Parts: sequence; C-alpha cells; structure tokens
Amino acid sequence: MRAPALALCLLSATLVMAMDRTTADTLAARATAAYAKGDHAGALALFDSVYQDWRSAGLAYAIGNCHFKLGHVPQAIVYYERALLLEPGAEDVKANLELARQRTMDRVNELPTFRLGGTWERWLGGHDLDQWARRSLWGWCLACALAAVGLLLRATLRTTVLALAGGCALFAAVSVGLAARRLRAVEHPGAAIVVQPRVDVRSEPRDGATTLFMLHAGTKVALGAANAGWVEVTLANGHVGWMPAAALETI
Repeated sequence: MRAPALALCLLSATLVMAMDRTTADTLAARATAAYAKGDHAGALALFDSVYQDWRSAGLAYAIGNCHFKLGHVPQAIVYYERALLLEPGAEDVKANLELARQRTMDRVNELPTFRLGGTWERWLGGHDLDQWARRSLWGWCLACALAAVGLLLRATLRTTVLALAGGCALFAAVSVGLAARRLRAVEHPGAAIVVQPRVDVRSEPRDGATTLFMLHAGTKVALGAANAGWVEVTLANGHVGWMPAAALETI
C-alpha cells in the first residue's frame, strides 16, 4: 500500500479549519515521509492530528493505510469507508478496502438487488463529493447564458433558446437536490464497523436477551434505533439484532 500524495490528502478539505493550511501541509508532509520510512505509528499520529481539522478522501485513505500496516484492520476499514463516502470512484480505496475485508472473520452475503437500481445508486453517488455541486453550477451558468442570448434573438429562435435555458435551469435545480443528498449521506452515513473482537447480537437491547448471532471485528452494519447504550443493527443479508453501541465505530 502506498501513502497518497500530499496534494491528494489536503486538496478537498470540507470542514471549517482550526489548523491553518501551512501547518496542515507541514504535518502531512512529515506524515508522508514517516510512512515512506516505515514509521507507520508516527505517520498515523501526524495524519490523525491533521484529520481533526481537515477532512478529505486522500487523508482518510492515508490513515486507513497506516492502520492496516499496524494490523488495526477494523479501524482501517472505517477510514477506507470514510474515504469512499467522500470519493466513491476511488479505485485505490476500493482495492485496499477489499484487501482489508479479506482479513475479517465474518462473510456476510448481501441480499440480491435489482441490477439497474444498483447502477442508478452508483450514478447518483458520483465519483466525488462535489460532482453534483459542480454540475448545478454549470447548469445555472449555461441557463443564464442561453437566456441572455435568447432575449437578443428574433422571435422564431427565441422560443427554442429560452426552452433550452429552462431545461438547463431544471437540470441545475435537480443537481442541487442531488448535491444535498450526497452531503446528507456523508454527514449521516447510517453505517458502522464492529471494532470489538467479538460481539453477541441479541434479540432485545439488554444483557441476557437471546443471542441471535455473533459478529467479529471489521463487519459493516447499518444502524437503526438506539436504546440505552444499545443500537439496532442490520446486516447486508437482512439479519437484524441489537448490540452495544460501544462495540461500533460510525463511518
């Protein structure tokens, strides 16, 4: 696994930054150098300090790589999943996530899905967090330009050009909605990774309830209702149960 380039780590910061850019760049450069020298623990500490104030797919990917090298497979999966939330099309992240999953104990078979529906979801997700925001901006700019040109044309052409402007405006409005959808998916992913070595999943949110099945570190679950330190989880195969919230780390 390679450490991502410094520019990739800091290019797409998405939170308000308390740490200034120069300090973040310096720490990330030191972390990248430490990773290259095999000091994965030192690199992790430095990358983590940057991650407190800056967020990007590249930085999450770098932290995931550090955890993987240190044998922290569940934490590596958490950060690879976070990287994919920000950049769904990142092939390096997908490859490393699959490599990490191969080191987990649980093999959960996903329920069959409608193929076209899965393709549609991937298309809606885009390749990066800002894809739909950029498209909405392009749509509004093109709509305004066409509207301005249309007003200068004679009546026979004006209707056609203004109709195109309306179509671009509609596309831009839809893109704004999809951009908001992507942002909600990042802020509230509704999924988590099991980080404890072994956890009993129970029929009710209490100790002593019937154990339905057992999960091991690294397994991904969808989050449901919460109740007094317990959370309802759903596996990709549709199995549902309750487990302690402390056994999970939210993506």
